[in-house]
Amino acid sequence: MSCELRPIRAICRCVLPFVFIMGIEASTAFAEQVVCHPVRGGETATQLARRITGDARNTYQPWFQLMDQSSRFVPKSQYDRIRRGWRACIVKETSRPVVRPAEIQRESIEARDLPLASPPAETAGISRSVGAGDLLWVWLGVAVILPLFGWSIVDDYVARRNAVLIVMRHFAHRFVSEFERPLVQVPAEHPLRSRLRLRPARGRVEILLAPGPGRRYPNLSDHKKNAEYDVARVVRLLADDSFVRDPLYTRAGWVVVPFRFKMRQNHAGFPCRSSF
Repeated sequence: MSCELRPIRAICRCVLPFVFIMGIEASTAFAEQVVCHPVRGGETATQLARRITGDARNTYQPWFQLMDQSSRFVPKSQYDRIRRGWRACIVKETSRPVVRPAEIQRESIEARDLPLASPPAETAGISRSVGAGDLLWVWLGVAVILPLFGWSIVDDYVARRNAVLIVMRHFAHRFVSEFERPLVQVPAEHPLRSRLRLRPARGRVEILLAPGPGRRYPNLSDHKKNAEYDVARVVRLLADDSFVRDPLYTRAGWVVVPFRFKMRQNHAGFPCRSSF
């Protein structure tokens, strides 16, 4: 037997994959930021690579990509026919041209004569929008999943506590019934008064016994051996090794029979329902 799947836990299991995938996509977006430049009329792929990176040979580098109007990367096999509305993009902000060592000095001299140009406003806008949008989704996912996990933990704790309480009450009821069975002389007579003190968090069960109306047993003042014998008899008869008995003692006229409860594997599958 096992506890039924509770709604909160079912929701968590459904939402967690979504948030996990969303976090992966956001991380990928952060790791691969794209900086794009609009294509001018009549430009070819090599001309775009030369204008943006400084070297036409970077046309087929993996970090130099052309993006169509639907924001999809165009296969490099189609670079020979550039259409209106496309953009030339640098992936991972790698904009340095790949050149051979022999040409570094020549290109550095030529670069001295070129004016420094600031990146277009469109480029900065795209970079900021990608980062801010993904960060928003990540925070939304965290804001959704954390409360659900919190409720799941609370729900699981309440379910386990209720299951332990059921096991404790059932054992105490059997103990009291068997203890008073030899003492019953007339049907419907109650030779005992009983109370329970349950502490599931500490695994403690205290069964309080006292004589019924007109009775003197049980007590530990003049019937201590008889009380200890009857308690041992009932424990042996119930044969439940999940409950370990501690020494008897008296409290305000009650004979206290304390037990320590040890959770076993079969108790974890005790039928339970949560109030959530």
